[in-house]
Amino acid sequence: MREADSVRSVDVAIYATMDEQPRPIASQDLPLNDPVSALTSRWVGALKLTPAIAAILLTLAMMGGASCGKSIFPEATNSATATATITVSPTAGHYLYSSNNGDGKVAEFSRNTKTGALSLIGSVAAGSTGGPIGIANGPGAQYVYAANSVDGKIQEYKVPAASGKLTSIGTIATGSQPQWIAVNPAGAYAFATNQGAGTISQYTINAATGVLTANGGAFSSVLLAKPQGAVATNSYLFVADNVNGSVSSFPIGATGTLSAGTTAIVGNGPGVSFPTALTLDPVTNPALQQGYLYAADSITGFVYSIGYNLLNGQPAYLNPYPSSTAGLGGMAIAQLGASEFLYVANQKLTPPSITAFIVNSGVLTFAAIYPDPSLNLPTGIAIGPGNNNLYVANQGNGTISQFSINQSTGALTFTKVVNTESATSAPLYLTITD
Repeated sequence: MREADSVRSVDVAIYATMDEQPRPIASQDLPLNDPVSALTSRWVGALKLTPAIAAILLTLAMMGGASCGKSIFPEATNSATATATITVSPTAGHYLYSSNNGDGKVAEFSRNTKTGALSLIGSVAAGSTGGPIGIANGPGAQYVYAANSVDGKIQEYKVPAASGKLTSIGTIATGSQPQWIAVNPAGAYAFATNQGAGTISQYTINAATGVLTANGGAFSSVLLAKPQGAVATNSYLFVADNVNGSVSSFPIGATGTLSAGTTAIVGNGPGVSFPTALTLDPVTNPALQQGYLYAADSITGFVYSIGYNLLNGQPAYLNPYPSSTAGLGGMAIAQLGASEFLYVANQKLTPPSITAFIVNSGVLTFAAIYPDPSLNLPTGIAIGPGNNNLYVANQGNGTISQFSINQSTGALTFTKVVNTESATSAPLYLTITD
């Protein structure tokens, strides 16, 4: 059942810092035949987690295990695996769009720039049903691109400033089963990860029209087996591969084409770690020539911290952080004054929730976890300009949940849930435009 709009405080189920010393959990606290407990024990031993991190993970296990219902992503081979990241930052954020996998559409919402409240204004065709997955905005945050994994195409749209009702400006072919499209911050180049082909399609973007043009052939690399989520700076494209258990970095040349890259194995590597969603930390450390990004594991519930060299893009795996005892959806970062918070969708946890981490140069400190009745297979997360509002796409019931963000503490408060065009639309990811 979808709730009527209301405002309520979200209960903070857990609060912890890495300095706390929680009660040791005896073996009888968790049943030996509990698969969540088994997974927890496996990861605690394999990753040699610090006692504080291990205690957080075990607390999560007691809070709720993996759901036995619907899959974290669509169960077809074109399953969604990426995360929504605003690569071209909007300044006002008048509109929000969701990629609706269940009915092959993009839902359109107007956004109140003072309150952040969403209102459904319509939807537009986005190719075959079961196809829309990744979604991103383009030059000037005035264009939208949606990857359709069934069709092997990118749908391209113009955002009319007056109405927000998307206008198609064409489609362009990708490789097999595209999952995500990443646009560099300058809005000049775009890249689509092709899960089925193990390649990356490369495009130039016409700054005046937003139209994509193929930029040479598909890029291949021995570092790519099943590329999933992707994020771009103006110099590097970072790609998660959940078969290789890795995050790789590929230099973006002067003409927007990719060249041979470097990789970092995350967690326990292939077959044990499954990085899928990526988000880029907007704050770097110039003194150390270091940048940071984070990968969400769609199976184990860990967030992996990865550093990268600002001079050559080479990634280095740093640490794992438990967000859930089950698979994760998307992530987003809010900058609140001098502080940063990373929000993660705990899609397969029961009950579903959002975890907040304090971010400090690649180090994540668990802050709080926010379950909410409006969440139903939460997948994509987007944060509005001004970092006042957080939006979550609920794949399970065709809605978008809205939360306000406390500017001092990063705490979330539920404010509203809005319907897409259908309860079975299965919205996956979100992007915000001007």
